[in-house]
Amino acid sequence: MKRWLISLKAMVLMVAILLTPGCGQDAGGLPEINGVKGPAFNVVDGQVLMTFKFLNMQVDAGLKVPIPKTKHSFMEFAPNMIDGGMLLQIYMDVEDLKSISIGVGDGNYLPDGRALPGVPGGRLENSLRIDTEWNDVSFYYHKQLFGLWIPVGFETAGMSGYWNVTMNQKRVGFLGLVGNDEIRGYKAGGVILLNLDALKDKQLNRLIELSKRNPGVVY
Repeated sequence: MKRWLISLKAMVLMVAILLTPGCGQDAGGLPEINGVKGPAFNVVDGQVLMTFKFLNMQVDAGLKVPIPKTKHSFMEFAPNMIDGGMLLQIYMDVEDLKSISIGVGDGNYLPDGRALPGVPGGRLENSLRIDTEWNDVSFYYHKQLFGLWIPVGFETAGMSGYWNVTMNQKRVGFLGLVGNDEIRGYKAGGVILLNLDALKDKQLNRLIELSKRNPGVVY
C-alpha cells in the first residue's frame, strides 16, 4: 500500500509540473504524460474540484481522506468507471478554507526545514502547518493561502521549477517543484499554494451557488 501511494504521488507531481490547469478541462499547449489526463478544475456540490485521471493504473476500491481542519473538504482515490484506470480527486470547500482559525500562527518552512517556494524568504509567517502520517503529506493554512506539500521518492538531480496555477483564465495559485538534496538526504517534493482571495471571484462563487442548487451536476 505504501509503495503504491509513493508511486501515485510521483505521478501526480509530474503531471502538475507539465500541465497548467484550466477550468473544466485539461490544459493544452504543454507536453502530456502518456496515460494521464489533467489536472482539470470543475465545480460540483458547492465545492471546487481538482481531478487527475490515471488511465494506466487500476484500483479495486476507493479511499476517501479528510483534509485536516476542514468539515467538508477531502481527497479521494477511486476507480475511473468512464475512461478506465484511476481517479484522484481533491474536493475543496471554499468556506471551509476561508474559515480555518490558525490562532497566533508561526513561521513555517517545509517540514525538513528547507525554504518554502513562492514565499518571500522561504518562510510563511503567521501560518499553521499540519504534518500528517499519509506518507508525510503536509497542509499549510494562512489567512491568504491554502497549501499542500507532497514529498516524492524519485530523484530530480537537484532541479526545481515553478509554475502559475490558473482557473477561468485567472491566476489562482502557484505550483513548485523542490529538488532533492543528495548531500543532506532531502527528498524532492511538490508544493501547491492557492490564493484564498482568488477563490472569492464573483464568477466562481456564482457557479458554486448554482452547483448547490443542482446537486450532482458537474460544472
